[in-house]
Amino acid sequence: MDKPIADALLDFYQKILKPELDFIKEKLVEHDQRFSEMLGHFDAIYRRLERLEDELLMVNNRLNRIEEAVNAGSAKHSDLEKRVKDLKAQIDLLQTRLEIVERHLETSS
Repeated sequence: MDKPIADALLDFYQKILKPELDFIKEKLVEHDQRFSEMLGHFDAIYRRLERLEDELLMVNNRLNRIEEAVNAGSAKHSDLEKRVKDLKAQIDLLQTRLEIVERHLETSS
């Protein structure tokens, strides 16, 4: 290559291309920093979401246990209602028998 052409290309590189490439490199570094910051924010958000998801799972598990306890309590409650009905039936039967005995005593006197 001729010296004047090489000097012209070197001058073009130093005056035009190098400043543009340096500017682009600076912008890339700046964008990389901002991107790293954004990733840090996303990581923090994901950690919070995971914590919320864990808490939601715990709440759902507790609700399921409460529902099971209520359902088990309902079964006990219905069992108690059945027992109360049976007791009422027995009391009615005893009341009827008592009335029969009282009538029998009245007629025999």
